[in-house]
This record gives sequence, C-alpha cells and structure tokens, in this order.
Amino acid sequence: MTDQQERVAEFARELREGPGPSDRSIKEIVDALRPQLQELAKKQVELARMEITPVGKQAGVAAGLLVVGAVFLLVFLILFSFAGVFGLVALGLSQWLSALIVAGVLLAIGGILAGSGAGRLRSLDPKPHRSIQALQQNVEWIKGRINQ
Repeated sequence: MTDQQERVAEFARELREGPGPSDRSIKEIVDALRPQLQELAKKQVELARMEITPVGKQAGVAAGLLVVGAVFLLVFLILFSFAGVFGLVALGLSQWLSALIVAGVLLAIGGILAGSGAGRLRSLDPKPHRSIQALQQNVEWIKGRINQ
C-alpha cells in the first residue's frame, strides 16, 4: 500500500470513528477535512510534477538534437555546396546546373533530419495520466463519502 493510500485509509478511519453526522457542525466537518484535502492536493501536484519531468527531459533532448543537427547541417551545407559545385563544374557541367543539383541534394538531407527531429517531438505525450487518474479516483472517493 502506498503512502498516499495509507493516508486515505487513515482519513476514512478518522471519519468513521468521529462523532455521528448529526453531532458535527459543517464548520467542524470542514475543519476536519481541510488538512487532509490540503495534503491530498499537495501530493497530487507532486505526482504530476514527477510524471511530467521525464517527458520534459525527453523533449529537451529532442529539441537539442534538432538544434545541433541544424548547426551541423548549416556548416555542412556551406562546405559541401562549394565542393559539389566545383566538382560538377570540373566534370564539365555549367555553374548554374551544378549549383542546382547540389542544392537539391542538400534540401533532401536537411528535410530528412528536420523531419526526424519533429517526429520525435510529436511522439511525446506530456499529459500526466497517472496524476489525472489518481485525482479522478480521489474525487470519486470523496463524493462517495459525502453521499454516505
């Protein structure tokens, strides 16, 4: 049993062992619930933060890969463009046709790299599923206790 589940069970015991509903005022009930609800909200925020952190790290790595890839691609583009154009001119092609061929090849390579990085970013799911599920369970549990 997790720490949070133990606290919920303890809270349920406190409610059962306390005075009957007719003996407690609304203020007493709210005062009894306030610390537990504050602790519950704090734990929910902590759980959401823990669940989102790995996704944020993965997004940071993917964005870093995109940036580094773009910088290398730019340097490569400049150097390879000159080398390609001069090489094709040396083979007897005109300068404009040589430049066009080199530009097309570099565009294809850059598109593949950028598409790969963008695909990694799209595949990440930043939604804290466990936190949302736990919060929904807590709300259902509280509704059940209120209706009793």
